[in-house]
Amino acid sequence: MEGIFVAGVDTNVGKTVVCAGLMKLLDGFKKASYWKPIQTGTIVGDDTKDVQAMTGLGPDAFMEPSYRFAEPLAPRDAAKKWGKTIDIGGIASAFSNRADKSRVVIVEGAGGLLVPLNENSTQKDLISKLGLPVLLISEDRVGAINHTLLTIEACRVAHIAVAGVILTKCRGGQGNAESISHFGKVEVLAELPPYEDSRTVIAQVSCNERLRKFFEVPAMPR
Repeated sequence: MEGIFVAGVDTNVGKTVVCAGLMKLLDGFKKASYWKPIQTGTIVGDDTKDVQAMTGLGPDAFMEPSYRFAEPLAPRDAAKKWGKTIDIGGIASAFSNRADKSRVVIVEGAGGLLVPLNENSTQKDLISKLGLPVLLISEDRVGAINHTLLTIEACRVAHIAVAGVILTKCRGGQGNAESISHFGKVEVLAELPPYEDSRTVIAQVSCNERLRKFFEVPAMPR
């Protein structure tokens, strides 16, 4: 596996913390790199720095973003503010020409599948160019079924493989996981409780048996 593309089905669903958990899951078993190729909103935060702080991993485990923009806007609009155009071909080349191809790359997307990146392309087009399967992150709330199934459908229309779904802030009793699995014909790989402390969420991800099996790392000792 070269890597996986982590995309949200909505905003603020916990992609970055899940990515940090995946990095910790792989640590010690497989070399991995975190990469957020398009970072917007640096005026309020930087996901690469956040994942580095949350995991404590060294700089060699992080690839520099291809684009950084201050405004917390959709990538196309953030780029236009600075007279820039995001080149998805250039991002794909950066991935192909990365220094250490032995590393599994955890790619974090900038929002959802149809977020515009430039005048002609959405994030879906970038994922297709990278050729990676998608891991979808959805918050376990009202609307999750519709949002997630629509995203799965958009992936399949674009011939993008869906590796699975992770539900965050799960309180139980919603029935979302079963419906998403049944109608989406996809595995819900994890249902994460609503912990406020990111370290607890990271631990939940890194210890999750289904995720460890998916990434082919040993199960946690009992």
